Formats: sequence, C-alpha cells, structure tokens
Amino acid sequence: MLRDMSETSPARPRATPANEQLRSRTALVIAGVAGVLTLAGLWIGRAPALWMVLTPLLAGGVYLWLTRRDRRRARIRREPFSDEWERILRHDVAFFNALDEREKARFREHVQIFLAEKRVTGIRTELDERTRVLAAASAIIPIFGFPEWEWDQISEILIYPTTFDEEFGIGRAEGQRVLGMVGTGAMNRMMILSEPDLHHGFRDSRDRRNVGVHEFAHLVDKSDGAIDGVPGAGLSRHTVGPWIELVRRKMAEIEAGRSDIDAYALTNEAEFFAVATEYFFERPERMRRKHPQLYAMLARVFRQDMLSRVRDLVVGPSRGKLGRNSRCPCGSGRKYKKCCLGQAGAAR
Repeated sequence: MLRDMSETSPARPRATPANEQLRSRTALVIAGVAGVLTLAGLWIGRAPALWMVLTPLLAGGVYLWLTRRDRRRARIRREPFSDEWERILRHDVAFFNALDEREKARFREHVQIFLAEKRVTGIRTELDERTRVLAAASAIIPIFGFPEWEWDQISEILIYPTTFDEEFGIGRAEGQRVLGMVGTGAMNRMMILSEPDLHHGFRDSRDRRNVGVHEFAHLVDKSDGAIDGVPGAGLSRHTVGPWIELVRRKMAEIEAGRSDIDAYALTNEAEFFAVATEYFFERPERMRRKHPQLYAMLARVFRQDMLSRVRDLVVGPSRGKLGRNSRCPCGSGRKYKKCCLGQAGAAR
C-alpha cells in the first residue's frame, strides 16, 4: 500500500516462445502416453471397438487442454501492436525508451498479453488507453529482468479517480490519502490505483515516486508467499541475510534523518522494499551515488542494471535531441553535460 506522504515529506515464469514450444512437446508426449495407456487398458480388458475410436479423441483433448494458454498467447502475439499504445509508451514511459529494439519488441509483447489477460476497470472514472497502458507498464517494468515471469497473483486492477481511504472509500476527505493498494481477503488478486497518481508517477521521475511500480513491487515481494520485504525473486538463500541487514541499516539512517529515502519506508520492511524499488527505477543514478550497496542489491533482485540502460538512452540515437544544458533524463536533476554525458565521456 502507498499513502500520500506529500504532507510529511511465488510467482511463476512468464511464457516465452521457447518455453511454449517445450510445453507443447511435453503436452504432446503426455497426450501420447495417455493414449497408449488407454489403448493398453482397452486391449487387456477386451473393450468394445468404440473405445478404440474415443482413445485418440481423449489424447487430443489432453493436448488441447494443456496448451490452451500458449495457443491463446500465440494468437495475441500475431495481432498488430496498437499505434496509440506505441505513442503512449514512447511519450510517457522512459524505461521503454531506454530499451534496445529487441527489448522493445518484448516489452510490447508483454503489454499485449497483460492487457488481454488482466482486467483494468475504472471505478467512477472512464478509462482511456493511456491509463490502461501505464497500468500494464507498471507491471512489466519491475519484472522485465525475468522474461518467464507470470503475473498469476493478480487478475484485475481497479482504477479510482482520486486517492482513497483504507476501506476503499472515495470522497471522504479525512483519511483519504492512499494512492494504491494490493487487495487481500475479498479483494485478493486485485489492485487499486489512483488514476492521477498513476499518471504522475510516469510524468515526474524527480520525486522518486511511481505508485504503479510500488504496488507491483509488493507482488514481487509476495513471490515467495509473503509480503515481508524479502523478495523471493532475485535473492538466493545466501543473500537473504545481507539483504535483511542492509534494510535494517538503511531504515536506521532514515530514522536518524541521514537519508533521502522517503520516510514512508519506515512503515515496515515491506514498504521499505517498495519505496526503494520506486527509487531504483525512477532515479538510478542518484541511488547508485548515494546508496551504492542498496543499488547493487536491487540490481541483483530485479536482474536489471538500470543505470546502464539510462546511459544507453542518453548516449545513443536520442543524444542529438538533448542539449548539453538540458536536464538529464536519468532523473538525477542535474544538467546532462554534468551527469551522464560527462560519465559516458569519461568511460570512453
């Protein structure tokens, strides 16, 4: 859950074509074995000839049932990617623009599949395509380093027109400060996001806040079955201990007023992980400079080196569109010539 703090300052692999082919072959073998066993049973039992006809139908049914999702996704991939969705990604999602062409194609594919399989529902607000695409991008960004990830933990995202309270109420001024929430109990497998705050998260990276990424970070955390600030993905059993110690140390720095990490991270270890995740994806240059150990650990957790991606963006084809005195797109808040341009020049 993410509150508005402005006043105070086990997942499974995602399907890929290679894995789908493997599953298809496995399903074919299982169906074949089922057919052989059925035939053997029929022969031993001297069953009527009718069963000899039904056996291949049974085997075929097993194959179709086991491959139903992969066949549906193959159809989704063959559909042309919406021009409007492309414009939204290029205009609003800096992460997408930092990818190479092959990665962009994979990102588009994930957007298509996510929006085809998950519901994005407006509550007292009429959704536009921008909101739907940004909700999908929020889900894809933190798990992009895991090409086989599956978002089985969520089935629907509810989009509210404003912030809300902890009882999901809208229009109650007192206590209405929640920007996003992962549902539990009757709301299990649902997420609620404030529409204006979802948009703001992609519009301004300098505040180190992105409510969509924050809430999906909670679900990454939940990949081992519990939202406890120790993500099952990306951490081996040998790195869990150092991660817990690092989190405790960083929380102590926040409490002592010696950190620029948002104080909401002090709520508990789970919120620390989600807040740090926002920082990692929004301001990678600043995090690596001010919190190098935390940056390195999160790069391990998400299997992504965000700073190298941002550098590829600013020193690659788009460099000519940036002036030396422009604000650096890495989110550092500094001039381009004093940030990534200078670092890239030094690296060369």
